[in-house]
Amino acid sequence: MTDTLTIEPRDFIGINVIRFRDGREIRIEDIETADQGRLILTEVDATILAIEDQIDHIDLSTHNGRDWKKRAERALKVKRRSRPTLQARIGELARAEKARAIRATHAKDASKVDAKRRVFIQAAYEVLGHQTCNEIWARAEEKEPTLFAGDGGDQ
Repeated sequence: MTDTLTIEPRDFIGINVIRFRDGREIRIEDIETADQGRLILTEVDATILAIEDQIDHIDLSTHNGRDWKKRAERALKVKRRSRPTLQARIGELARAEKARAIRATHAKDASKVDAKRRVFIQAAYEVLGHQTCNEIWARAEEKEPTLFAGDGGDQ
């Protein structure tokens, strides 16, 4: 989260921009991680509860009390409207983080499989000899020539 943001005309406080109690603001699209979004959602929920509690205990007998209640209800409405957009952003980020983790796991597994294959080929060369391995390599190329196309004969 950044302390100073430039708010564009398309940004609306409470829908696309979250304002914190300390005055900081953040655009929902600037939230970078699902965890950061969850922390912000917790802050929004706490603010909603605080406003509801204050509304329940306001003294309406004064003129200021009635005006204050209207402002508080407006603020409550804005906070409630921000929740669905924020929750959607959290879901979007969580899905992206999960997909990255899965891709990293697959890449790690593929790398491990490739390493095993390289070690196997090295062991086969040691046991079978260069001539036999070249014959096996040629036979493999005959079976699947598209896999060897443009390979330059590297073994």
